Amino acid sequence: MVRLGKWMRRPLLSWENYRLLFNVAFWLMLTITYLGYVIVLLDQYPELSDRYDMRLFGLLPVTLAFVVLGLAWSLLPWRPGASRRRLLAVPFFLAAVFWANYAMVGLDRVFYWPFFLIAFGHGVFLFGPKRSLLYAGLILALILAYLLLTDDAGLLSHVFLLVAISPTVLFVIASCAAILEATRRRGEAQELLEELESAHAELRDYAGTVRELSVSEERTRMAREFHDSLGHYLTAIKVQLEAADRLLHDRPEEAQGRVRRSKSLASEALGEVRRSVRALKPLSVEERSGTGALRALVRSFDGAGPRVAFEVAGEEHELPPEAELVLYRALQEGLTNAFKHSGAGRIEATVAFEPGRVRLRVADNGKGVPEGTTRDGFGLPALRQRAAALGGDLRAGNVTGDTPSGGFVLEIELPVGTASAGAT
Repeated sequence: MVRLGKWMRRPLLSWENYRLLFNVAFWLMLTITYLGYVIVLLDQYPELSDRYDMRLFGLLPVTLAFVVLGLAWSLLPWRPGASRRRLLAVPFFLAAVFWANYAMVGLDRVFYWPFFLIAFGHGVFLFGPKRSLLYAGLILALILAYLLLTDDAGLLSHVFLLVAISPTVLFVIASCAAILEATRRRGEAQELLEELESAHAELRDYAGTVRELSVSEERTRMAREFHDSLGHYLTAIKVQLEAADRLLHDRPEEAQGRVRRSKSLASEALGEVRRSVRALKPLSVEERSGTGALRALVRSFDGAGPRVAFEVAGEEHELPPEAELVLYRALQEGLTNAFKHSGAGRIEATVAFEPGRVRLRVADNGKGVPEGTTRDGFGLPALRQRAAALGGDLRAGNVTGDTPSGGFVLEIELPVGTASAGAT
């Protein structure tokens, strides 16, 4: 039952199935031929016994010939590249066919043709389509020689018989060659499928690794943000409360001032936490994409400090998801830094769509960055790496030119093809 179940699960176009088909055909032909011989020999059909001389060798020699023929078939190799010892089974099988036929001389040479047709098909699997034609020619030459030695019908008669059977031989060879080619292509398709599955598994593992690294990077950024902002406030509150505790008995009014200062710092810390939480909203939470997500991000900063203006320049078109995410993070970083460090009263954010590229500019009118220092922190280097991965560039620094109010500007530029972007 286990073997049967395994065979039923096997693909239809498989080399094992074709070999099984040849085996069934051979053993069925062998059994039917031998039983027919036995029935005629035992005078079950006297009219056949009178017509054919079937008592030349008797039952025992014919039985032995069929046993040898079955053994020779079992020893035949089927795969190309068989050893020389295994290839000796090929002439052994052909000799067994001729011997069995000669032992049954009374059947007018009819019986051996199906066995030779099976041999022609087997030659395709063993030698390949081209060499099997030479193999078939050799078998036909041996058949002609056998007929000339055992039958006095004449050369022309035997040649005509072989010519008549040649189309059937070619059909068997062509059919087996088609079977072999279909099996080969199925094997190649199976190998390609396995390679694709392996590549898919590797890509899935790689995607998981990238996701883990992204999560780790985001956690590190969040930790840095909370350490730099919330940690500062908590430290200041602790210092104020410790001072208030020391002044509580001797200078209660000053202690109350320290407590009020701690309360003010706690309010500022709470506002900082709220701004950080708003800045962490991803695109999927906003349920928008493109400039809609950027507008939603700008609105989330309303009422928390400086006034923010957002503008879209150029003909807007759909962007690749990777570019959208980088622009979103760049605007998020620019607004967060401006709110925390600039002391500005106004922030301007502009997205400009240009042929083959998109630019985002976030500028404030604040105090800028003192000479010799930077505002890179953790977020800007990470953004610069993301932009470079997409073939873009990120620039950040103090506003230069004729603007007297100074300030800080963050500008990111990404290459995007209009046609390809719209197709994504």
